[in-house]
Amino acid sequence: MARTYDIGLKEALSLTFEAIGTLPPAPMPLHEAGGFVAAEDMEAKVDCPSATSSLRDGYAVISEDITGASRKNGIPLRISGSLAAGDPAQKTVRSGEAVNVLTGAVIPKGADAVVSVEFTERQGENVICYRDAPKGCNLLFQGSDVSSGDLIVRRGQTLTPALTGLLAAGGLERVGVYPSPRVAVVATGDEVIAPGKPLRSGQLYASNIVTLYAWLRQFGIRGEMAVVQDRPDELRKIFRELLSKNDALLTSGGAWKSERDLTTKVLDEMGWEMFFHRVRIGPGKAVALGVLDGKPIFCLPGGPPSNEMAFLQIALPGLLKMAGKPTAPFKLKKCRLTEEMRGDITWTQFFQAILEKRGGEWCAVPHRMKSRIQSQARAQALIRIPEGIHCLAAGNIIEVQLLI
Repeated sequence: MARTYDIGLKEALSLTFEAIGTLPPAPMPLHEAGGFVAAEDMEAKVDCPSATSSLRDGYAVISEDITGASRKNGIPLRISGSLAAGDPAQKTVRSGEAVNVLTGAVIPKGADAVVSVEFTERQGENVICYRDAPKGCNLLFQGSDVSSGDLIVRRGQTLTPALTGLLAAGGLERVGVYPSPRVAVVATGDEVIAPGKPLRSGQLYASNIVTLYAWLRQFGIRGEMAVVQDRPDELRKIFRELLSKNDALLTSGGAWKSERDLTTKVLDEMGWEMFFHRVRIGPGKAVALGVLDGKPIFCLPGGPPSNEMAFLQIALPGLLKMAGKPTAPFKLKKCRLTEEMRGDITWTQFFQAILEKRGGEWCAVPHRMKSRIQSQARAQALIRIPEGIHCLAAGNIIEVQLLI
């Protein structure tokens, strides 16, 4: 594929989804599958409950035997046994009889209702019923939660905690899911050092990779981090090593066009297939995407706002596709814009914002701080001015991307 430069955001996302495929399905223990996407239709293997059981402590009866029972008209039945949850239901209830049952006990043959214990009185070998129990009263019927063969989950659905519980009730133990990619995040540059190491004058901590890795963890993606100096041999070595252990690579820094920006140059020498370099978004323009050894590499700019924005708008959707998940990572919320926002018609511009409730409605308040990193840290939403639009007027209702 021919390399593409200085493209729009829509085209960049299209090329990203073209370049990146979903990871092959993998079996996973059901108790670990929450949050993953189903790679297959999943049907119940058993009925749940496996037999009709009691919803109350009380007495299993034949409903016709106690028709008309009341406080003034107690109807006696002979107690022929008792059952607790898990006991085999070997008894049969005949007319004039009742079996004492606890919640969860299997209903014995012949019985078609349970009268709650609070509406009864035990007298020796008999129980006096002071209320009737229509057919089906207080019964949890076999297969009422899920029946064998029922479709529980469709391929492509995200396995929520409740769905995993329903699958377990339906007799499943292992399920096929799309695994989340392992992603390596590497910072490049002679001036950046790993957090925790002594800091000399002129150096700075590689906070970008910490931010990126935290975003990955928030979306259920794991991997590793590394910091490497701007030395071609070192870059080649670390890129090879990380790609051998991970499904994708994010680089931070060295993505522009100067002589010191070595990341894309080294990857060119390594033979990657570049899909695009530089996207018309602000901040984040210097982002690039290529594939090496069948694995995607996103080269992100080094400035903190540009680094995060390129990741959120382009790299993260691509990584979510690898996991079979929806590629729009953030919910949208309609808010009233508190002040005019000006962009550049030649590209898509993003602004950080905080959300405030004013007069009963949510408002998007542009967030401008002197510190780029502090502004990032306190942002709750992103305002987007699409390419081709010069400004958004104060008071307009707009959709913002929610970061929280």
